Amino acid sequence: MKAGETTLIKLMQGAVQFVVPIYQRTYSWSFKQCDQLWKDIIQITLKQDDSVHFIGSVVYIDLGTPHGKPQQLLLIDGQQRLSTLSLLLCALSRYVEDNKLEDKINPNKIKNYFLINSEESGMDKYKLILTEQDKDTFIHILNKTEKNVFNPSVQILKNFNHFSEIIQNSEVSIENIYEGINRLMLVSVALDKSQDNPQLIFESMNSTGKDLSQADLIRNYILMGQPTSEQDKLYSTYWRPMEQGFGQQGYADYFDLFIRDFLTIHNNGKICKINEVYETFKIYHKSGVTNEQLLVDVFTFSKYYISMYFCKDTDKDLNWLWGELKELDVNVWFPFLMRVYYDYDTNKISKADFITIIKLTISYIVRRVICEIPTNSLNKTFATFYGKIKQDNYATSVLAEYAVKDSYRAFPTNEEFKEKLIVKSIYNLRIKNYILEALENQNHKEPINITRDGYTIEHIMPQNPELKKEWQDMLGVNWKEVQKNYLHTLGNLTLTGYNSELSDSPFNIKQEIKGGFKDSHLRLNDALGGLSKWDETEIINRVKTLANQAVTIWEYPKVSKVDIEEYTKKDKVDIIYSSIDHYQSMLPEIAAIYEKLDRKILSLDVAIRKEYKKDYIAYKVDTNFTDIEPYKQHLKLWVNMPFDSVDDPKELFKDVTNIGHMGNGGAEIKIMTTTDLDAVMEIIKQSLRLQIE
Repeated sequence: MKAGETTLIKLMQGAVQFVVPIYQRTYSWSFKQCDQLWKDIIQITLKQDDSVHFIGSVVYIDLGTPHGKPQQLLLIDGQQRLSTLSLLLCALSRYVEDNKLEDKINPNKIKNYFLINSEESGMDKYKLILTEQDKDTFIHILNKTEKNVFNPSVQILKNFNHFSEIIQNSEVSIENIYEGINRLMLVSVALDKSQDNPQLIFESMNSTGKDLSQADLIRNYILMGQPTSEQDKLYSTYWRPMEQGFGQQGYADYFDLFIRDFLTIHNNGKICKINEVYETFKIYHKSGVTNEQLLVDVFTFSKYYISMYFCKDTDKDLNWLWGELKELDVNVWFPFLMRVYYDYDTNKISKADFITIIKLTISYIVRRVICEIPTNSLNKTFATFYGKIKQDNYATSVLAEYAVKDSYRAFPTNEEFKEKLIVKSIYNLRIKNYILEALENQNHKEPINITRDGYTIEHIMPQNPELKKEWQDMLGVNWKEVQKNYLHTLGNLTLTGYNSELSDSPFNIKQEIKGGFKDSHLRLNDALGGLSKWDETEIINRVKTLANQAVTIWEYPKVSKVDIEEYTKKDKVDIIYSSIDHYQSMLPEIAAIYEKLDRKILSLDVAIRKEYKKDYIAYKVDTNFTDIEPYKQHLKLWVNMPFDSVDDPKELFKDVTNIGHMGNGGAEIKIMTTTDLDAVMEIIKQSLRLQIE
């Protein structure tokens, strides 16, 4: 390795070509980073001395100088700042030419020093070759033909235009701007391709994780150490199609999330934190599969994710269902349905069974939203769901698993669902459009789309707190109470393309005017046209009708008791302990401490349940988060966390990670009468949060 200070002009001098390898991320600097670079340049120009400003490092491998070609430098790190400086220089050169300021700066000098190998042709002409997605846009900018680019690199174009605008509006002279650029300093790091490990150097220089996404690190990890021919093959066959499938913005926003879901599938339902995806991926890769085998697997599941999330499925029936799930904006189901999609794609289950499972998943989510069941544990519900499927009775076991879920995971029954639909303020739900659209479109061969077709939600009884006298008379003496109780409920909501015309008009006017309820072709308005009044009774009648319709759209699992019994059958019967009497007797003062702890723990969350085990009492949501073992003169308590992750400022707990013990987890405490229970509860809360989140 050779490292030293240099200026941009020295770095780019002569016939050189920096090549961004295919495994590097695409250009991603935002206006924020561009503005900071500009600020650094302007600050230099304000100084009267010869001071300079360091802007970071450029790390490259010298690949040699092929006969008759520029010196080839493989850019390992620094492509973002080098690309941004090149865009700034392009904008400066263009400004000089467009404003005929050649007497102040020669634009050819800017190009030949920093951007172009003037004596070369073809691709050898350019001093910087970016990744596939960015390369064409950058070259077109150099050639002043960026308007002709099909599917341009969005960030490259945005930042070039941004710099052009900054220069146009700057009060600093172009001579000073150019001088400031020349006073920027970099650390140039040249690696020896036979001795230095680019991957380790790359990781250490990006260890903060601030610049690179987890997907960027993974791509580099897979491709960086491969021969060039293998890099080209793996990138063009697998990674580039994934980038294109996600799209430029989609890749930036969702690829890390996809990789986390992919790892959840292949890690027995264990969900890693989003900023730990790269490290988790490296551990998974060490299982022994080759790079290509791994990429084949990632590529396969990325196709499912793209079809689902971006609604790009070639099957129109599936695409409609993915659209419904997207409207619900609940993405925790991906690990489950991606795995089921794989089984459908490999002909393990039929399309009919696949659709049944998707629809049931939609129903599960919708019913839980309406019934106000906390959703903070759904990620684990779906992460571990696939492991509960009986492969020899696939679809039925999925239905049975949904049906037997209880407590915080319960699938609301028809009665529970209808009861909530009748009274719930649907208008204030994020999914209100989805609910009304689904009710309108049921069994319809010409479905509407609220946004596309210009419909809005109409309150049949108006929202105006000062209702017109006609409305007050129709609703009765308690009209204010009726309006308060039913205004935003499903019974009082419909769809219309004539919202402004209907406004808060009396009911009979809403029926009769052009576009009113009698003139509407929407099914939701069919019954409204024939009513003589609209009051509390009619609102309740209508919502009951719609609730009965809703349970046929978002159905409960259709599975027999026999199938449920077969699904839940256990090979052995566990001994059931039912009370504290099973354990040894505690002294009164210890029993009082236990009862106090028991109340505090159970009050933390409605989803917590207590189970008496052979050796200890377990408190669990998904699984045990804390366990208590009663003794005569003390209690032993464990929290189900790695000891190193416990925030224990008072150092109450001890590390039992490698010591045999009854409860779950690596942190243990012996509780006596003098123990600080409030501090213990804070650590129990940590374990509960870890499980729920």
